[in-house]
Amino acid sequence: MSSRIFLIRHGETEGTRGMQHISTTDHKLSTEGERQVELTREQYVGGGKLIDPKRVSRIYITPRIRDRQTCEILRLGVHQHQHFYDRTTKQTSTTAIPPTTGDIAEATIQITPSLGEWDYGEYEGLTTDQIREKRGQKGLDKEGPWSIWKAGCPGGENPQQVSDRIDELIAEMRELLKSTSASWPGGRIVPHVNEEPRDIVCIGSGQSLAALAMRWAGLPLKCGVRLLIETAGVGILGFEDEDLEQPAIILGRRPVASKFVS
Repeated sequence: MSSRIFLIRHGETEGTRGMQHISTTDHKLSTEGERQVELTREQYVGGGKLIDPKRVSRIYITPRIRDRQTCEILRLGVHQHQHFYDRTTKQTSTTAIPPTTGDIAEATIQITPSLGEWDYGEYEGLTTDQIREKRGQKGLDKEGPWSIWKAGCPGGENPQQVSDRIDELIAEMRELLKSTSASWPGGRIVPHVNEEPRDIVCIGSGQSLAALAMRWAGLPLKCGVRLLIETAGVGILGFEDEDLEQPAIILGRRPVASKFVS
């Protein structure tokens, strides 16, 4: 099995419940959001499950508290503590987590603005309908409704700016994965057969994770593909034919039998 990149959206917040565009506003998870992430952990995280902690080599999160809370509840940490390295401030902070049984993720948790949600600028806190009404009052979008993937946000980011920072993160992740790979005849680059493939976890918001998936597959953001991920949902990126030179979006996976079934 080749390495995979798991995209995990934070749990519900006040903003997502109201269908608002929230980026810089630092909302905490709601009670329902915490429950959603707990369910994701129970269903998907653990030995023999979709996200096997012992395979995770690195975790990326954004500076937002909702994403840190999501990471904490998922308990993807080391022993009874999680260590968060902030790449902007160069500081490390630690969070105590409940005792974790079974395998653990001995992974570096890196806080990076490269994964941050789209900066909505003047549209921060507004719903899509409110944004389109506001733009209509200014005589904009006469050829079709506003799309963030094409027009971006005044006072915030445009598609190219988001694409550039996401591309930097993708380049870093691919270099990390290639560090435990080998070249095969025909130009294929695959994980070393004598090493466990290493997975990466990215925890963020809906638009940024969708942008990451599009850029991973080599698609321009302006194509506006509608990629949706529910709160506390999990998406998967990987490689066709286990070739690290052929990044792909994994639309579905079959169940894997546990090694511990007697």
